[in-house]
Amino acid sequence: MTEFECSVTALLSGTLVALRALEREDLTVLHKWQNDEEIMRLARSFPDHVISKEALEAEFARELKGEDTGRRAYIIEEKSSRKPVGWATIRIHQFQRRMTAADIGLALGERTAWNKGYGTETARLLLDEVFRQLNLHRAEWWTYAENDVSVQLAKKLGFKEEARLRDAVFFDNRYHDLVVLGLLKQEFESIRAAAGTSSSETTVSYLQSP
Repeated sequence: MTEFECSVTALLSGTLVALRALEREDLTVLHKWQNDEEIMRLARSFPDHVISKEALEAEFARELKGEDTGRRAYIIEEKSSRKPVGWATIRIHQFQRRMTAADIGLALGERTAWNKGYGTETARLLLDEVFRQLNLHRAEWWTYAENDVSVQLAKKLGFKEEARLRDAVFFDNRYHDLVVLGLLKQEFESIRAAAGTSSSETTVSYLQSP
């Protein structure tokens, strides 16, 4: 474990993964993930996405400085090894006077982290943040229609399909529908209560600014 890894404190911690703030040192591995065709197909419906490290730094400049109050960017760490395995975001809707909703998103950039329950736990940690710390009313999940893994994960967590934007994204030489799924706070709390899950099972520490 490096000195950098030892110095980082998890913001959101589960059993399998921990989510911490993005640091400048993470741009190297994030650059690798965001130039991977398969990863970006699943993450943002952009399989032909390429980005330079300089452009990536510019994209996350405000988060790195703690200045962006509308987006929280996290690195997903495998808890047993403290190895970065992906990234996640919460984007708070700011087009209304009262902030009531946020989009959540995540991507596992390391294939060795797939099919281990890391994505499910990461999503649940993000939902805890959205509903219990930020006290927002709804969470949204966007993906393209053929991304079955993403759609099924959202539905497993209680999201309901609310809209389908026809031919909204283009890749692989054809158009694809975008699926919008939503989850309300009262639905989230009902699911947690039915599962008998207490908030004490998740250890969370918060930053002052997103």
